[in-house]
Amino acid sequence: MRPLAFRVPFGESTFLPLGCIHWPIGEKELLRQWVEAVQTAKNGFGLLMGDAFDNARTTFGKHVRSYLGDENSREALDDMVRKEVRDLSKVLMPIRSKLIGAIQGNHFWPFIDGTTSDQYLCQLLKIPYLGPLAAIRLDFVDRRGKVLLHRTLVAHHHGGSAGGRTTSGDVAALARFEHGWDADIYVVSHTHRRIAWKEELMGLSVKGEPHIRQRTKVFVRSGALLKGFKEDSPNAHQMYIPSYAEKAAYRATNLGWVEVKIKLSHAGGNSGDVNEFREDIRVSY
Repeated sequence: MRPLAFRVPFGESTFLPLGCIHWPIGEKELLRQWVEAVQTAKNGFGLLMGDAFDNARTTFGKHVRSYLGDENSREALDDMVRKEVRDLSKVLMPIRSKLIGAIQGNHFWPFIDGTTSDQYLCQLLKIPYLGPLAAIRLDFVDRRGKVLLHRTLVAHHHGGSAGGRTTSGDVAALARFEHGWDADIYVVSHTHRRIAWKEELMGLSVKGEPHIRQRTKVFVRSGALLKGFKEDSPNAHQMYIPSYAEKAAYRATNLGWVEVKIKLSHAGGNSGDVNEFREDIRVSY
């Protein structure tokens, strides 16, 4: 796990996490629209939520790493994958300064040197590689760079549990992610659903006369850019390889991403208590 801090201008900002790009077979035009959304949103910033590529799933990746008898073939496959990574990096390059980093999913290519396609993407973009679990402190700063308040974001590709075939299963799995972490924003991916909601938590002020304070928590399952089904023509005369979603009879994917709009303003007072700021958080997709 790699904890880090990411600075965000105080005022209005938009957080746009994106998971399950599945390059190069995912929807490339939608990816370009997401890049534009991060670019044009006021103080927009993003996080890559894993499965940027449509490479080997966990089990197949283990088989690839376990076979040590043909390094030449491994090197040739590595070269092919590195080209795919370079192609995706060119699409993401315009927003690299707006990306917190990238977490690990379960579709990645294990290179012969022990690194992965996700790590190589981070090398090219010069963004942090966060491993499977990211703990991020969002530092909201004024124009002079002074930190006015903090919010905490935790992200995991699976969320500790993959969810299920139903929306309620996905919601329950995401809600369980909160049990091990005290954070303000929870983000998971993996199941290709777009789900987002807010919860209010009550507490007491820590200075002066006690007053009830509300704290907003945000829960996000970040969506996908890969269609679950394709219109093709299986027949009895040639090999047919259906998609994973088709074999499992999953629902069609609701393609896209989630936006978390954060609006902060001063509420007055001079003590520096975090509760002297007003906060309005809205989620949409």
